[in-house]
Amino acid sequence: MEDKLVLYVKIQELIRRKFKVAQLAKELKISRPTVYKYLEMTLEEARAYSV
Repeated sequence: MEDKLVLYVKIQELIRRKFKVAQLAKELKISRPTVYKYLEMTLEEARAYSV
């Protein structure tokens, strides 16, 4: 399922653009704990998670 990988990439991009976690969660309509979970992942982990 590619949706999770796309979400990972979006989160990484927004963090690079200096978004705060709360802003990210609101923008992407996900919870803050989910944002933190994706921030702790590497790209390889996100790929494995999205399968």
